[in-house]
Amino acid sequence: MSEKLSAEALADRTYFWERIRSLFTGFIEIIWQPGAAVALLVAIRHFELGTVPKSIISASGPIGFLLTPLSLSLFAHSRLPIHQAMALLYVLTGALLFLIPWFPGAMAFVLLVSLAQIMMVQYTPMYTEMYSNHFTTTQRGHRISTVFIIAGAVSVAANLLIGKLLDFRLEMYKPLMVVTALCCGFSAWCLLQIPTEALQPEQVGHPLKNLSLAWRDKLFGWLLSSWMLLGFGNLMTLPLRTEYMANPRFGINESNQTILLITGAVPLLCRLLASRMLGKMFDRWNLVKLRMMLNVFFLFSVVLFFSTKNLWVMGLSMALLGTAMAGGRIAWSLWVTKLAGPGQTSAYMSVHMFTTGVRGTIAPFLGFALIEHFSAKEVSWMGVSLIVLSTLMFLPAVGHMKRRGEELAVN
Repeated sequence: MSEKLSAEALADRTYFWERIRSLFTGFIEIIWQPGAAVALLVAIRHFELGTVPKSIISASGPIGFLLTPLSLSLFAHSRLPIHQAMALLYVLTGALLFLIPWFPGAMAFVLLVSLAQIMMVQYTPMYTEMYSNHFTTTQRGHRISTVFIIAGAVSVAANLLIGKLLDFRLEMYKPLMVVTALCCGFSAWCLLQIPTEALQPEQVGHPLKNLSLAWRDKLFGWLLSSWMLLGFGNLMTLPLRTEYMANPRFGINESNQTILLITGAVPLLCRLLASRMLGKMFDRWNLVKLRMMLNVFFLFSVVLFFSTKNLWVMGLSMALLGTAMAGGRIAWSLWVTKLAGPGQTSAYMSVHMFTTGVRGTIAPFLGFALIEHFSAKEVSWMGVSLIVLSTLMFLPAVGHMKRRGEELAVN
């Protein structure tokens, strides 16, 4: 089907349906968005869950990342076109969310919402492959930033509405899950309108063999290590922001609407405003320089948030986080396209997602465990130290990244 369309027509069709799909994914994202997940807020306020269940919810996406090399290999061997495989994952995610109101217990909630997120993230390497195949190097950052802007605008509005609904009655999370499940169905339908080819087994490679790219490609391995430290520093503090504002232990205990406004709507709005500019910067800048700049924003966001109880300062902190996440999300989704050779994008992405899964699985458990024994400010400084070390590690890679870009341009 994709062969009947010119490259330009295929890019235009993909871009059109991706913008439609973002209207639904913007709503889906609020269930798990970093630092302000509705699922985590329900776990804290409605079920009053302990450290381990909250950590599981926060780590479910990264746990899913650990499985992406395997799922990518399975989909490649199934010969399903990429768009059909991604649509299937959306349908399965929606089915899990749809079951939540019918199984109201705390453990059923944790299990279903976690499995849903694990299922959802399996589509990411295929999503990157689609963008790599359908858009040129000068289009990717700009177009994916537009998709993120639309999704972000929907998420901002949804955060404000859902915070008010949960303040009115926490049981409203049940119809919310049904609506989210329907959004998954509509997203799947949008993906079915985008023609793609199936991944080939030889293109994806063996899951374990792909992991060897981390040491066979030394630049890739070094950047993965640097990103690992950044991820630990950032991800161990992200879910703690909701805990910090919602748990009476820390002396803030704000309303659900205020928590979702500050930790959800503010960063999403800033991410929305900064996405277009940072998308263009991704297309034009040295990747490592952009990554280091974003690290600085993450650093100051962590320092400010946990050093105060002033809502305005917290809002400023989350504005910095949202700006960093605008570029960070684009860089995270597409950075392997600046290192991988032709036909290797999905293999590189699967390794990147696996390492993201490692840090993302451990970091929330570490963060929640540390905050039981240390003050919020002390935990934040631990995170900051890791971000500083990561930034220093990125420095020597600037020149190597420039040379890699020149090599890929020649090839």
